[in-house]
Amino acid sequence: MRGNPLLGWAYLWRGFEMMRSPGLRRYVALPLLLNAIVMGFASVWGIRFVDEQIGALTEWLPSWLSFLYWVLMPLAVIFLVLAIAYSFSAVLTIIAGPLNGLLSEQVEKRMGGSIPDESILKMTIRTLGRELTKVAYYLPRYLLIFIMGFIPVLQFGAPFLWFWFGAWMMALQYADYSFDNHARPFKDVREVMTSDALTVIGFGALVSLLLTIPVVNWFVMPAAVIGATLMRIERWPFQSGNNANVGYAETNTVMHRLSDGSTKHSGR
Repeated sequence: MRGNPLLGWAYLWRGFEMMRSPGLRRYVALPLLLNAIVMGFASVWGIRFVDEQIGALTEWLPSWLSFLYWVLMPLAVIFLVLAIAYSFSAVLTIIAGPLNGLLSEQVEKRMGGSIPDESILKMTIRTLGRELTKVAYYLPRYLLIFIMGFIPVLQFGAPFLWFWFGAWMMALQYADYSFDNHARPFKDVREVMTSDALTVIGFGALVSLLLTIPVVNWFVMPAAVIGATLMRIERWPFQSGNNANVGYAETNTVMHRLSDGSTKHSGR
């Protein structure tokens, strides 16, 4: 597998730094407000839900199997926290899809790129349609993993599989805004990102982890949109003169860009 998970982490960090830029603040404000409302509700509801499930499991176990409580409970808590974080995040990204697409556009323009002209209405309809395409991709897979969480033996692997696929999906979700702004098919996006799988998983894993932390998760979505857009620009640049293809940036080139904060698109 190609890539470097540390690069994925670095892109998300750059997203947090760049979201404070004066030119982007107004495009960050509304997604940030939506994120705070939805994730705040998710955190409160999730804590109560997990507490109820722990109590139910304690009552269900016979006394001679009480030791299993300490074996299953950590896995159950991890699984439930991840499920809650991802489910609420999925709802949020659908609602905020057009806003995230607009934020991604502004990041590309700031980095010296160009975006095809499009009305706000057309962009909104296109972005919402793209979100439904992504839902059709990940929902059956999430449901399968969720069911595994209730099957003996398989439930031990469910949290790890959920986290792995969730990391992939988080990176795909946020990087896709930049691809979609250039009308790249969703299938092609998956193929391109698979070629840089370790970087993608590294980025998505950190996003997934931060989504489970109350208050911090309010700021994750705009930072992830910015970071994933930077990742798309630098690691999968569109070849000039041939928009049908997506090039792959060599690791040493990207490492140099990360070290000095520049990109070949920024003119610095």
